[in-house]
Parts: sequence; structure tokens; C-alpha cells
Amino acid sequence: MKTKQENGLESSKDKVNVLAEASQLKWSSRQEFIISLLGYSLGLTDIWRVPYLTYRNGGGAFLIPYIFFMLVCGIPLYFLEIMTSQFSGKGTWRVWDFCPLFRGFGIAFLVINWIVAAYTMLHKPWIIEYIIASFSAKLPWTSCDNEWNTPACVQSVQTATNVTFMSPYNYTTGAPMYSSTLGSISAGGNATLLTPMSSVEEFWNYKVLNISSGLDDIGRLNWKYLLYLLACHVIIWLSLVRSIQSIGKMMYVTAIAPVVLTFVIWIRALTLPGATTGMSYFITPDFERLTHSEVWIEAAFMAFYTLGPAWGGLAMYGSHNKFTDNCFRDAVISTVMTVCYGLLNGLVIFSVIGVLSHESNVPINKVITSGGFSLGFVAYPQAITYFPLPQVWAVLFFIVLLLPGLDCQTTLMEPVLCVIEENFPKTIGRRRIPLLTGLTIFTFICGIPLATQAGVYMFQLIDWYTATWSVLLIAVTESFLFAWIYGGDRLSRDALLMLGRPLPAFVRIATAFVMPVILTFLVLVSIFKYKPPTYGTYQYPEYARSVGWCFSMASIVPIFVYMAILVKNEKGSLRKRFAVLLKPAADWGPSEDSVKPAYNRLERNYQRSFKRLVKFNLTGRGGFENVRRDYDSNVSEMDSIG
Repeated sequence: MKTKQENGLESSKDKVNVLAEASQLKWSSRQEFIISLLGYSLGLTDIWRVPYLTYRNGGGAFLIPYIFFMLVCGIPLYFLEIMTSQFSGKGTWRVWDFCPLFRGFGIAFLVINWIVAAYTMLHKPWIIEYIIASFSAKLPWTSCDNEWNTPACVQSVQTATNVTFMSPYNYTTGAPMYSSTLGSISAGGNATLLTPMSSVEEFWNYKVLNISSGLDDIGRLNWKYLLYLLACHVIIWLSLVRSIQSIGKMMYVTAIAPVVLTFVIWIRALTLPGATTGMSYFITPDFERLTHSEVWIEAAFMAFYTLGPAWGGLAMYGSHNKFTDNCFRDAVISTVMTVCYGLLNGLVIFSVIGVLSHESNVPINKVITSGGFSLGFVAYPQAITYFPLPQVWAVLFFIVLLLPGLDCQTTLMEPVLCVIEENFPKTIGRRRIPLLTGLTIFTFICGIPLATQAGVYMFQLIDWYTATWSVLLIAVTESFLFAWIYGGDRLSRDALLMLGRPLPAFVRIATAFVMPVILTFLVLVSIFKYKPPTYGTYQYPEYARSVGWCFSMASIVPIFVYMAILVKNEKGSLRKRFAVLLKPAADWGPSEDSVKPAYNRLERNYQRSFKRLVKFNLTGRGGFENVRRDYDSNVSEMDSIG
């Protein structure tokens, strides 16, 4: 008969064994890891959001703070998330064992990733609708004789912008569209004036979205979109069924193909008149715009949205690295590739906008009137109509949109699975397929309301409040935990034991001093300058804004709830409880057995004062003086690992 203690020990061993099995899954090659990081960073929204923010914020002026935040705030946190998970072999949930008080971050990452995965899935039916329409003999968004068109429809941007009405009887209009924009004229001379709308915008609003009047008018369910959603969920399920073993293979297609197709579209656009003018607008900064705080706030949000630190996915990716992989080099390569693709994508988009400006005879800064994600579904399809064989280019363009969208969904769902599997390793850890199936069905059901006529209003509301302030707040807290709670000295020791080199000075200083100050300031300013969401001219009702704030807080509240539970369950005085929970957990340490003796010896003798930590974070001196000796004594063993 086994005692409770023996049963407890067996249960603990089973848990460790399951977690060990999960951590033994490694990337098949360094290239696969880098490509997967690239796929993680390149999402669908980056294709339209970065160019639109650049367009709206003075052209090249936006690129200055955007690249600044990518380099100064993005890379350090990006590297540290990968490094700590690679060092410990722990994923999105258990990596926070280095500071157990903040294990709630794992729940926050689960919530953020799942919400974003659920609502951004709506992109895919829209894109599929465009792809199917692109196989028509005549692109349906180029004419006004379709069943969804209204009397206000006009066939080109130029015609729409030139329509003017001087009096009930005297008017000028770009032929042959005047009858479409003049609703009716009564015998008394009274005219009903309709605001002109381009055929491409009507296709987007009345065919693709079939948009209702607002959230209070939910309309009917689009069964076709529901089937598209189901098909996309099945593809994501297949991509996740074998974790990184299937993700890595998928990324070779979904991450590389969009880059190749984007480059092909750019080469074609360069042959058209107006392309160079558009690219010039993209790279020429309006320095006066840099004095506007909104430019810096949006650049910071976009930098974190693009690279993906403070989302939890990087910890999942890093935990599957080999212990001695040079993750700093991989992080830099991936970041540079992401920035380069962003610049290439911007050149493509602005060359297309330049073509559109030339063809419609409208200044570049007035070509795009629709904002946000509408940019990708209104302006670009219009510009494609100026290409020879527009059907071919339309199919290519929307495939470029679809593939990053699919790999983005994959990288959002995997951290959710990782948190659940690490939190319940014995009961769920070996049952990935049932867990994945249940999560997929649940996500699909929750996404059904988005397939209604009011779906776009729900999409905009959730997008406005989710993964904005919460991500920056988590990023600020992470930088503080890394540099001041766990400590820059410990991080440097871990880097040396793992990589053979201490923490780079740039990463150390940026994490300890630059990020906490800049990001805290930006969070405060962005909250102070908060504006409620809108969709075009539609104003969201008060209850919708309250729901939006619930989405925003859904990822923050669990951090404090879990923190309170941990403090309550700990023994001793309140001060002692916090002291214990702010120290690394007993099972925190290197995943490589040959390094554990050196690590344990250094950690046992670890002594810290605030003054010493400040000195180390500033200068890199005064930390673990004997780490190099311990590393050198183990170097032969570590060489045999790789």
C-alpha cells in the first residue's frame, strides 16, 4: 500500500516526465527556427497597417520612430524572451518560474492570443471572397451594374472626386456617371443628392461585408463565410496537430511565399507610371510630424504588434531550441528580415498608391480616404485594375494576404495550447489532439457572430481595445522583471553559461533603463489621449465601449488575480511571501544537465545589493565574477552537446 507521500512523489515525477517529453521536441534546423520566427512576426495586419500608419503620419516620418522602437525596445525584449525559454527549456507558462509572482502572465498571454486568434479569423473569409471574385472574366469591383450596387455608384476614383453640384439644375459631372449620383429631380426643381461611392468600395461594403447599420442591427448570418471559417480552422488544426514539427514545415510556405509574391508585384508596379512618385512619398519624411505624440504612440504599438514580444509566443518558440543555439544571432537576423520585409511591403504599397494617384489625377496624400484594414480591401483592389491582366495580379495579391494570415493564426493558437499543456501536464499534456480539437471547435463557435452583417463592427471594436495598452503594460513589466527583479547580472550569467558570452551591453542598458522609461511614458500619454472607436462615420454606443474595455482588461486582471492566489497560498509574513515569490522557483535553471552544477554553485553563493545591480546594469561589471571560469571549465562538455 503506497503512502500519500509516495503517491505525491510519483505524481510529481509523472508531471516532470510529461514536461520533459514536451521540451524534447526541437526544431529540425536553425533555418526552420528563423523562418518560423519570421512567420511569427509577419502577420496579415502588418501588410496594411504599417503602410497605412506611414501614409497617415507623414510618410517616412513614421518610419523613424517605428524603426527606433523596433531596435531599442523590440529587439532586447524579443531576445530575452527567447533566451530565458531556451535556457530553461520552459514554454509560455513555466518560463515565469524565474519570478513566480508573475506566473499570471501565462494566463494573460493565453487570453490575448486566443481573443486575437478568434476575431482576426474573420479576415480569411473576406480574402477568400476576393480570391474567388478574381477569377471572373471581369473583376466585379470595376463596374456598377452588379446586384449589390446602389444608384450612388461610380466606376473610378477620378469620377467620384470630380462630381460637383452647383444648383438643382446646373451641375457638372464626369460622364457618364451623373445619373448614378443624382437620385431624383422633382417637378419643382428639388434634387435628391447621393454621396458618390466608388464601385470598389461598394463591392467591399455591400458584397463582401454586406454591412448593416450598426451593432444594434446584427442582420443575417452569412453561411458561405461560415464555411470559409470552418475550412480555415481545419487548416490551422492540421498545422498545429504535431506542434513545432508541423508548424516549421508550414512556415516554409506561408512565410516565404508572401515575400516572393510581394517582390514580384513590386517589380511589376515599377514599370507603371507614378510608381516612383509613390515610393518617394514613402521614404521622404515630414519632420514636423515627429513633434506629434500620436506618431510615436502608434509607432510603439506597431513595433510590438509586428515583432511580437510581450505576446508569449517567443517563449514557446525558444523552449524548443537546442541549449547552445545562438539565439541572439537568430533574433537579430529575424528582426532585420522583418524590418526589411516591412520596408519592401511599404515600397510595394506606395508604388501602387503612386500608380493610383497618376491614373486618377489625385494627389498622393488624398488617394486613400479609407483607413485601417479597409485599405487592403478598397485601395489595393482599385489599383490592381490598372495592371494588365488584373485578374492574375488580384489572385497573387490576395494570396499574399491569405498566407501570412494563416501562419499568424497558427502562431497565435500554439501559445494557447502551450499554456494549457504546461499547466496541466499530467491530464492534458499527452492529449494534444483532443485539446486542439476542443479549442478549435470553441474558437469556431465564438467566431460565428463575426459572420453576420454586423461582424465588421464587432471586429473593429475588439481590435481597438485588445492587444494595445495591455501589451505595452506587459512589456514594461517584463523589462522591469528581467533587469531589476531577476536581474541583469543573472541574465548575463545565464547567457554566458549557455552562449559563451555575457548579455550584450545594448540589451542590458535598453532593458534596464530605456524601455521602462519610454514605454511607461507612452502608455500614460496614450491613455490620456484615448479616443473611442469609430467605423467610418459610425459611432459606437456607450455599452459597446464598456464591452471593449472588458476585452482590454481581460488579459490584465488574471495577472493580479493569480498573484493574489499565490500570495495567499504562501506561508509566513506578507513581506516573506513576496520575497519568496520574487525569487526563482526551486526547479528554475538550465535545461542542460552539464551546466547545472556550475549554475547551482553560482546561485547558492549569489548575493545582491541594489547599488551593485545598478552598477552592473550600467557598466556590466560587478556581477558574477567567476562565471567565465565556470564556463571555461565546462566548455568541452558543452561543445559535445551541439
